[in-house]
Amino acid sequence: MKNQPNSLPFTSLQNESTGKAIELQHFLQQTMTSFPWQIEVNDWDGNSYSIGQGKQHWRGTTMKLTIKTERAGRLLLGLQGLKFLDAYVEGEVDIEDNLYLAAEIRNYAKLNMSKWEIFSQIFSHLSFQNISRAKVNVKSHYDIPQDALNIYLDKVYMSYSCGMWENPQDMNIQAMRQVGKGEADTFDSLEKSHWRKFKDAVDFINPDPGDTLLDVGCGYGGQLVVALENHPFSQVVGWTHSNNQVTEGKKMLAKFANEQYELNEGDYREEHRIFDHITSTGMVSHVGPRGLVPYIKNIRKRIKSGGRYVHHALMIPAPHQPMDKEVGIAFNKKYVWPGYHWFTIGQHITALENNGFEVTSMRNLSPHYAKTAAAWAERMVDSNEKMIAAIGDASYRAWKMYLYGAAGGFLNKKIHVYRVYCEAV
Repeated sequence: MKNQPNSLPFTSLQNESTGKAIELQHFLQQTMTSFPWQIEVNDWDGNSYSIGQGKQHWRGTTMKLTIKTERAGRLLLGLQGLKFLDAYVEGEVDIEDNLYLAAEIRNYAKLNMSKWEIFSQIFSHLSFQNISRAKVNVKSHYDIPQDALNIYLDKVYMSYSCGMWENPQDMNIQAMRQVGKGEADTFDSLEKSHWRKFKDAVDFINPDPGDTLLDVGCGYGGQLVVALENHPFSQVVGWTHSNNQVTEGKKMLAKFANEQYELNEGDYREEHRIFDHITSTGMVSHVGPRGLVPYIKNIRKRIKSGGRYVHHALMIPAPHQPMDKEVGIAFNKKYVWPGYHWFTIGQHITALENNGFEVTSMRNLSPHYAKTAAAWAERMVDSNEKMIAAIGDASYRAWKMYLYGAAGGFLNKKIHVYRVYCEAV
């Protein structure tokens, strides 16, 4: 009697798949034995187990990792970090609940990229961020459907940068989700954190009556609104590449006289006037790895001597390797935020001092950005169905990982944000 065709190969494949699942379980339990918190794993072969020491995390939950396919399991077993995250975006992997732990895993499992992936990342981001490239990169990040942005940004200023909280260490999830009204809030709201940040900048500037203000990378114009509400500026001007931000921002600014403000869609390098003072909250992250000094030089051209400048920037600790070798960085550039680059605090201070600014003080706001990103992430997952309807499941997965990972990165000090207060000399 002839053997039934394919019966033995199918059995072999089953055995191989089961063996690979067991191998992955042993590998994860051994590799993550000192991981302080807990990850609950479910695999494609029906196995369920926990890894880590199970200590209580501030969020109060565990991470739930579901590996749906053997292919995804092999990627994780091979520590192919970027490809494994690709599989997550494509739906072969589910990562739910405490995604803040994603930023901690790399300290225990050294997820890697291939040499080709690293070369591609570094090479593709070396070019200078000229106006056309900056426009494409900024729009791809900030001009996703406005309905999606409305879900998780603050409801007053729609500010897409670090807030300044009354108590950044208080990571109460329900409080972060609670919608406030801004300045008048009696609780520590996301909305008030952004008002406090904008107010901090214009209070430092402390303008004389009739002074002008340029806000570079102005977002929706929250800085312009708070400036006009609190100080005697004669005119405030903002520049952003985002059509979403100009459209919505003009609605916020409509309560002021037309001659008091401008909100321009375009590149700040198209601006040729000189202003008394300048603010910029996070925009320098878009200039690319060769753009810091040209950016500072352009800022100096637009401000009067003696003018005050607030330089607010995401930063990275002094790196032991190029940042583009980091799996999380590569993931975010691929799916969420193309073209961004972070410099160290030393590089920023050197660029400022060598190009016409005196640094008068600075402040590390990393705990504040951890809480800001966490508030965005919690508001996003609280309305996950609306978010998926607005941008699709794959993009939702990528943005969720980005926001939770960012919050975790600030908490474990892998990412910094500094506010540097300067005077033009």
